[in-house]
Amino acid sequence: MSINERQNSKLNLKRLAAQRQLYSDAKKMMHIQFAISGMAVIVFAIIGNIISKEYAVYITVLSILCVLFDELFLTKRIENLRLNAAIIQEDFDCDVLQIPFNYIKNSHGTMLETIQENSKKYLSKNKNFDLLVNWYPGMDMADLKYGRIICQSTNCWWNQKLREKYSNFLILSTATIFIFLLLIALFNGITLSGFIMSVISPILPGGVLVYKIDRDNKKAIQNLNDMKNKLDSIIERLRAKELYPDEKLQNDIRCLQDMIFENRSASPLIPDRFYFRYRDRYEDIAQTSNKELVELIKTQYNE
Repeated sequence: MSINERQNSKLNLKRLAAQRQLYSDAKKMMHIQFAISGMAVIVFAIIGNIISKEYAVYITVLSILCVLFDELFLTKRIENLRLNAAIIQEDFDCDVLQIPFNYIKNSHGTMLETIQENSKKYLSKNKNFDLLVNWYPGMDMADLKYGRIICQSTNCWWNQKLREKYSNFLILSTATIFIFLLLIALFNGITLSGFIMSVISPILPGGVLVYKIDRDNKKAIQNLNDMKNKLDSIIERLRAKELYPDEKLQNDIRCLQDMIFENRSASPLIPDRFYFRYRDRYEDIAQTSNKELVELIKTQYNE
């Protein structure tokens, strides 16, 4: 079976549906994070600044409670959902790309029940698997030996570009909100204590959340960049027809897959609305690039 046939098999489409559903559930929890840590406290702060300065102390207490609730409950729940989704996606990759499974690193079992439960939830909303077909684009004519390297490279490139845009968006939004609150406080005749309670306290939960996301995104982007460079060097060696024993290539692919799994299980989530805004554009680029790489490597090796 080819990469295309395996990635579009019934089981693998269910795996993709399940991981998409788990990520979707985790993103709903993330939306609650932003609602509680960001918008709710800021709205109360604006009301407090406009109506009466006496409310400022309550805003400070509310901000601290939001940070604690996020750390003790929401973050843990999101991390668990994200890990399960990454495990299922690892199963998908190992099957589709015929990569030996790392049982020492990932001893989680088959996850069949989780796949069945969450793929059904996905189908109840999307009716079919059409959006998941050809998960790795442009691989209809790809040879397995070189195709899996190209697929891994696609993973890194696509993820990296999205994370860069998402981090920039969050930082810009946080800075805009900070300036807005500062202007309101200045209009009301701000003091040092007023600045802390009317500006710093309201933005603290959202600021802490954005800082964590940006910090983890930068780590993920750096990891993705390192992986992409390693994958590009392998592709260049294959294109140049350099000596690359199959055993070494297999080992390198497995090591890179471990890095991809670790990155998936630890990286911050990207909201669906942001993801789908750029999905078609980046997918078209990936499909064209993948087809060109497949043809180039095949042509050179047949010469």
